[in-house]
Formats: sequence, structure tokens, C-alpha cells
Amino acid sequence: MHKTDKRMNRRDVLKLAALSGAGTLAGTSEAEANDIKSSNKKNISKKHPLHIAIIGGGMAGTTLAYRLSRAISYPVITLYEPEENSCWYQPGMTMVGTGIWPMVALEYSREDYLPMHVTRNKNAVTSVDADTRTITDSSGKSMHYDYIIAASGLTLDFSAIDGLKGELTSLEGIETVKTWMNDPSIGSVYYLHGAIRLSRQLDRLIEKGQKLADGKKLQVLFSQPKINIKSPAAAKSVLMSLIERVKKAGLQDHVEIIFTAEDGKLSANKVYDSLYKKMFKKEHILFQQKELRSINTTEQKAMFTDGEEKPYDFIHITPPMKASPYLTKSSLLNNSGFIDVNEKTLEHKVHPRIFAIGDIAGCAALKSASAIIKQVKTIADTIRALDEEKKPSATYDGYGSDTLLCASSKSILFEAWDFKEKPLSPVIELNPLECHSIYWYSSLYLAKTYMMKGVLRGWA
Repeated sequence: MHKTDKRMNRRDVLKLAALSGAGTLAGTSEAEANDIKSSNKKNISKKHPLHIAIIGGGMAGTTLAYRLSRAISYPVITLYEPEENSCWYQPGMTMVGTGIWPMVALEYSREDYLPMHVTRNKNAVTSVDADTRTITDSSGKSMHYDYIIAASGLTLDFSAIDGLKGELTSLEGIETVKTWMNDPSIGSVYYLHGAIRLSRQLDRLIEKGQKLADGKKLQVLFSQPKINIKSPAAAKSVLMSLIERVKKAGLQDHVEIIFTAEDGKLSANKVYDSLYKKMFKKEHILFQQKELRSINTTEQKAMFTDGEEKPYDFIHITPPMKASPYLTKSSLLNNSGFIDVNEKTLEHKVHPRIFAIGDIAGCAALKSASAIIKQVKTIADTIRALDEEKKPSATYDGYGSDTLLCASSKSILFEAWDFKEKPLSPVIELNPLECHSIYWYSSLYLAKTYMMKGVLRGWA
């Protein structure tokens, strides 16, 4: 049971949002909040509860559970989440990976963020029948729901790269660590175990560079699949952290860095893609359009689909990402492997009353934690309208943001845009194409509090 004195009221949340530069992300006005209370009173005579299933207990699923518990008169909400160790503040993983935060800064208890009347099913979902809106879990039990929302995120498919094994989620606890996951020459900020190790790996790389014989160079690779991945700026933040270490150690002439991208893109937004490529050129980073095919961990060589082979002293891997197994057996995915939703309503194009939120949703939005704020509002308002037999009017505008850390200058490039694809800034006076220190301090000291006490409580 939650104690009232631990919760922030809406006015506190909005103040914090304004200070953290996240004010433009807040999804509900005071009028809307009052309207929700009013609608609950109007439907007090409703005879039948509304059964809602949310698949995934990360930030998207938990936030939606809270929002729906307020928006609907008689909700019966079941949250499917088997993973005990997924209680982490995921946006902070880049902070941990670059050595800015300790790992303990990410921890939180999921049970503290679930409304009392939301039931958590600790079994994994094994299948979804889209026609009957029936879910079957790993216990063999099947349940029918009025609405289903997939918030299960993406699976990191390291196994798609020959020489690596493992399919895991970003925040999954690793009971059996694969050999390559402890290889000091292979890193990735995209999963918890990798993020915890990464900063030390970069330090060791610099130590190795300082011992190089004259004329020798460290070979560093960064690989990236197609750009429709979660938090694409995370890998670039690791790159900036490495560049800072190289400059501090005076090794600029002794390190060669190559960044490869399967589709030749550093951002799905053309403006930011051009900006990043100019930054790479300025920092003497060689950028190539290549797809990583396999890793020879013994010889420390990376092989690409064009037949080229590159040696490495260190390689950072952004893994291919795909839908969870229960979805691959359903009829819900599009040709790109994401749930085939209307990008403005987030409802499935073929199967009504099935929605998707977060990274798994097949829309052109930037896949990051910030995107879920307006997505949650859209889905909650839509289900509320349908429950009241009204025509839904809520739409998602495609807003999403990602942050590129520049630790040396204590500043951040805040990459943000919506379906109009125009670069956006939460602070109107600031140029959205420049790094700013205000983003650095808000990300370090305010954003987490806003997300944990505002967003996860369903206030934003």
C-alpha cells in the first residue's frame, strides 16, 4: 500500500517539469484532471468492469497502469511482468555506462509504483489471439480482455551477430553470463550488465593506449543496425565519452575510431543525421555504411556483410532489436517487425482494441522514454472515450527525444522532434541543434525525479 506523504501532487510535478526542461512533455492539464474525476462520477452506475491487460511492467506499462486506474470508472487491470530484475531507471543507463552515475542510482522497486488495485501476473505471456483478445501465459492459463496494450519493449538480439550468443532485454538480470559479455574488448551500453562494465572498459582501453609502441594505433569500432532502434543516442554518448578520455590522455594520434551503421543513418531525422555526421567529421571519426555480420572474439576481428574484415582493440555493439517471442507468433506485427498500429491513435490497424506503446509500437517516433508520456495520454483518453461510448479524439503527435551526453563540456544535445520532423527544444530560447549545460544539470538532478515521481505515477 502506498503512503500518501510519499507522493507528489500534480502542482509539484508540473513545477519540476518546468525546471527540468520537460514541461512541454506534461500530458494533462488541470482541466483534464478535473474532467477525469467528473467522468468517474458520471459512470458510477456502470454495471460491468472493464478488463484491461498490459503486457510489460517497464516504464511504459507501469505509467499506463496508473493513468488508466484514474481515467476509467471500474478498471480491472492485469499487468503481465515475469521479470523481477527489470526495476531500473532505464534512461540512466547511459549515465552509468559513461561513468557519471553509480549503478545503484538506477534501482527502484516496481511494487512501489503499481496502483493497489492493479494485479501483477508474474507469468510470461506466451501468445496473444488478436481476434478474440485472449492472452495465454506460461502457466497455460488463458484470459479474455476488453483491451490489450503491448508495452513489452524490444528484445536485444545479439544472436543475430555470428559469434555472439544471447537474446535479452535491456534490464534483464543475467543468471548465466555468456563468455563474450565479460570480454574486455566487447562492450554495449544497451543492457544492464554491459552498462555497468562499460566505463571501466573504456578506462582500460586508454591504459592500453598509453602503453603502445611508437607508430601503433588502437583500433576502435562502433557498430549500429538500422536506425529504428531504441535510444540511438546512447551509443553516440559512449563515443563522446571515449573521445573525452582520448583527449585527456593525449592519445588523439594513437586511436582510430570507426563508426559503422547498417543504413548509413545516425538519426531517423534528416536534420539531426546531418548534424551528427558533421560532429563526427570534426572529431575525426570515420563513418561508414556497413552491416556487422559476425565477431571473431579469439582474433578480435569484426566481419561485415560486404566481405570486409576489421581488427579491433575494442568494439561497442548496438545490437539488432526485435519483438518478443509472443508477438512473432501473432498477427500483430508489420513488415518491419513492430506492432502495426495507427501512429496517431496507437491502435492496431486491423485488430481494434489492441494497442501498443513504447519501443514496440510501429510508428515513426523516436524510441525513447520521453515518447511514452504522450503515448500514455493518447491510449488512456481513447479507452476512456470508448468506455463512455464517445468518439475518441486523442491523438499522438509523434513526440520523442533522446540525449547525447558531452561530459567534457557538461552539456547535452537534446534531440527532439515529432511527426512534423522539425527539431524541438523544451526551452524555447535555446537552439535545438546545439549542446546546452541546462540539459546536463536537468538530466543529472531533475529528470529522474520527474520521471519517477511524476511520469510513473501517471501524473504527466
